[in-house]
Amino acid sequence: MPTTPLKPRDLAETCRRAFPDRRRQIIVGVRQLPSRQHEMIRFELGWLTEAGEPRSQLLLARHYVSPLSWWRPDDWGKAQREATICEWLREEGFPVPAVYAREVGPTGDIVVFEWLEGRGLRLNGRTLGEAVEPYVAAFAALLADLHALTPPDAVRQVVPQVSLPSTLANLIALAYQMRHGALHDAAERALERAYDVPELPPVMLHGDYHFLNALLHGGQIAGLVDWEYGAWGDPRWDVANTYMQLVDFGAAGAADHFLSTYLARSGRHFEGPPLYNVVTPLQQWAISEWLVRQGEAGSLPAFALAQDLVATRDVHRRRAEMALESFGL
Repeated sequence: MPTTPLKPRDLAETCRRAFPDRRRQIIVGVRQLPSRQHEMIRFELGWLTEAGEPRSQLLLARHYVSPLSWWRPDDWGKAQREATICEWLREEGFPVPAVYAREVGPTGDIVVFEWLEGRGLRLNGRTLGEAVEPYVAAFAALLADLHALTPPDAVRQVVPQVSLPSTLANLIALAYQMRHGALHDAAERALERAYDVPELPPVMLHGDYHFLNALLHGGQIAGLVDWEYGAWGDPRWDVANTYMQLVDFGAAGAADHFLSTYLARSGRHFEGPPLYNVVTPLQQWAISEWLVRQGEAGSLPAFALAQDLVATRDVHRRRAEMALESFGL
């Protein structure tokens, strides 16, 4: 796995290729940002116009060093997927960053994005429900609007197509590879019911839609980030992910508000048992177990998300077991 950190000269070379018309470029203010998976660097690019006037722009470089995905543990297509999706959604008027460059090199894929103003959600002594309540309706409306779009062929070519049976079959295969009987049994039980759940026509999915991937500024949602898990599938993948994240962290009222707003905005009506609410924690449990096995073999990835998932493996297992029990499985 490529882990060589980016250096200022790497950023400078990438910017020279990305902005050939910007004369006498200089990189300043390089700052490493905390990240759970990939290396992220905020920096300022200065240059001179043709008239010799100084200009500058804040940029973000994302260095993709983690292949971990909810869909599979060895996904190396994240940079291409995220850049392609953001370029499309930017044209559609979505609050996503502009993409200025994507390069493949010996240290891993690099994408240079526009720096978006905004910050992640802060609790500041509030409960999660209190903190997200001012944004829930807008967050749900953005997801409904995303699901209403028809992605172009360029996007469809770089996103995986996902379904309940195929996703559960992948989890079963992963459990078998790990010789993990409990996980294998849980996924098998869910798969038995998956064929009874009619899937809705596929839509463009964010794949990891929750408030940690929203940038807030001036009381508004200023940005939606982390599109690397984008996929083509039933809209309930995204809805269940957001809903369960809120419920699991004590914001059930906000979860209900989110769901009702999404349904009203999209005009959808979800029928049948909420099996997606079971599969979402199953995915997290499976990836956590896979990482535990990697650690036992002496090859645990170094990025923070891997460490976090290992530390919370038992939490994800209990969440999955509770979801299975509530579903009668």
